Amino acid sequence: MAYGTNAPFGLRPVSSILGGCWTEKTNEYKIHASADGQTTYATSIFAGDPVVFSPGLAQFGTVARYLPAFADATPSTFSALPILGVFQSCEYLDITARLIQSPFWPASTNVYPGTSIKAFVIDDPDIVYDIQVSTSKDAAANAFIAPPNFPVINTTAANNGSFGNNFALNIGGGTNFDTVQIGGEAAGYANNPAAGSIISGQSVFYLDASTTTVINNDHDYSKRVATLPLKAIGYMLNPENIAAPGLTMATTPFLNVRVIINNHVYRAGSAGTTLA
Repeated sequence: MAYGTNAPFGLRPVSSILGGCWTEKTNEYKIHASADGQTTYATSIFAGDPVVFSPGLAQFGTVARYLPAFADATPSTFSALPILGVFQSCEYLDITARLIQSPFWPASTNVYPGTSIKAFVIDDPDIVYDIQVSTSKDAAANAFIAPPNFPVINTTAANNGSFGNNFALNIGGGTNFDTVQIGGEAAGYANNPAAGSIISGQSVFYLDASTTTVINNDHDYSKRVATLPLKAIGYMLNPENIAAPGLTMATTPFLNVRVIINNHVYRAGSAGTTLA
């Protein structure tokens, strides 16, 4: 879990918004592979990654990783494409016809001719997920100007961060997190990893609570936008998910929150709450 440490892990199912545990059920979808098995989906997908139906005509009907547009030193944008669910694992035959069961899809892997790549996806829109909060507050330098906290309070009510509001998903970015200081001392935060782990197969997506104070900047999205992918509903109820010494829950970096997928293929997104 690594509460208070910059160690994102994607979306981890914890319960149902209807009450009780989540069902632990997944549905089977397909990852693109050509008929000869020599051309396959060219982006790795890790356990905990959000996935969408592929927008590419050549890969119609297959799943693809949700791809937020992010580049260091430039504003971050979000995709309005509805999310299908959360990737858990995959199964395929390699070129020798050996069955491979993997927690992640390794990009561009050749498969046995005429076979499909099975992706197992949590596609229930009622699932509540655990996700780590991270930020990249300054669009010009991609630096945060205060500890990455939740909620983020800006100068305009429309962009305040709070539970009930909507947030972006992101990956990578924040390459100068290790320079941030708290109380005049270097905090020493690790930078956001840019890719999932090929050892564990784990995602590194996080909730991006970041905004600048520039209204309508791409990086300063209104948290009421109904096409934002996540809706935050509360902190994770874990005894380790607590305020750091001398800080509060709102100013402790890298805590975990509970979210639902707001803009879901099987359920339309709703606007975030409006703060006075």
